[in-house]
Amino acid sequence: MAEKPEKKAEPAPAPEKKGSAKPEAAAPAAAAPAKGPGWLTKTPVLLGGVMLIEAVVLFAGFKFITGGAKNANAADLTVPDKSKVDGSGASDASATAEIQLLDSRFPNKQNGRTFLYDIQIFLSCKKDAAEKIKPMITEHEALIQDRVRTIIAQSDPDKLGGGSEPGLETLRRQVKYQLDEIVGDGLIDDVLIPRCIPFRTDY
Repeated sequence: MAEKPEKKAEPAPAPEKKGSAKPEAAAPAAAAPAKGPGWLTKTPVLLGGVMLIEAVVLFAGFKFITGGAKNANAADLTVPDKSKVDGSGASDASATAEIQLLDSRFPNKQNGRTFLYDIQIFLSCKKDAAEKIKPMITEHEALIQDRVRTIIAQSDPDKLGGGSEPGLETLRRQVKYQLDEIVGDGLIDDVLIPRCIPFRTDY
């Protein structure tokens, strides 16, 4: 009969020394993973907080500087009409008026060809002076027509047609000179000629 193998005697555990750490307690501490620096995980939160504080400070600063939004009232946007009569009943002295002087046709033969000029003339003056000028124009209508016809007949067709003088400066100056003699100097501010069209009649 075979002999049974002899069991080896297990070594007895070493006696624990007083004051020494237990191996079971030291093992979990060694097995724990090392944690990274804590400030890296808190950086986005800190940045968000700083940006929020900056936004609040900027908003408060703009509010303080501008004084907040102001309401635009309709009364503040309206501009008083100077041409209307004020509360005292006196009209504004700077208001102007336009008076039609004539609307007619006058001939010109200065360059050997006959042109008929369809012309319209207005006067610009102060509103106060308009009340004086209107009756004078009616009273001297034939005289005014005669003076303007003479001016047109003696004028250079190139100046009347707008070639050398697109603004008809000479014609306006001559008409104003004649009118100042008829209605009085200083009443008329300007002579306006919205229409001066030549028509050739001798084809």
